[in-house]
Amino acid sequence: MSGTTIKVIVTDDHKLFTEGICALFDNDKDIQITSVYHNGNQLLKELHRTEADVLLLDVKMGQPSGMEVLAELAKRNSPLKTIMLSTYSDPAIMIGCKKIGAAGYLLKNTSRAELKSSIRKVIQGETAFEQLENTQKSEEDKYRYCHEHYKITRREWEILLLIKKQHTNQMISETLHLSIYTVETHRKNLMHKLQLKSPLLLHQFIQLHDI
Repeated sequence: MSGTTIKVIVTDDHKLFTEGICALFDNDKDIQITSVYHNGNQLLKELHRTEADVLLLDVKMGQPSGMEVLAELAKRNSPLKTIMLSTYSDPAIMIGCKKIGAAGYLLKNTSRAELKSSIRKVIQGETAFEQLENTQKSEEDKYRYCHEHYKITRREWEILLLIKKQHTNQMISETLHLSIYTVETHRKNLMHKLQLKSPLLLHQFIQLHDI
């Protein structure tokens, strides 16, 4: 990082959002927005001419997506510290970004203070995945509750989470590498343990317990 000011690039296909980010740091002495791009191709094309330390990158941009841009940056061995920005708090997306090489992941409704703190963290070599950690902790707490009260196993919990996402038995089978028969057996066991008589009641249970 050059000097004491952290130089930041913002890439998001919503102009109103990028304008908001720029306004947040308009008079900031520590962080300077040096460039703004509204698609991934533009960023990748201009990157070699742009001096920056941190990239704030939208996950769900149009083609290429934010994750595709992140993968391309990894191929180029870019020194940029990338923080993904999204409206989605899906742990799978967060984990995927982390594996590809993101230094952080923030929801778009985060505060200025948290955004600034995350930028400082990644510059210091740390990661900023507090949202992922909080989500995983919350899910673990829910699993423990279901395990203690209904004796649900870890595998049954995994299937319950996939049922929540409207996965069919075939989709669950492919995702967890289980046979259809095994998936059906686990679903029957879930229904029995939860004392439910129909799939509709199972979905109601999921909603009631905020699984």
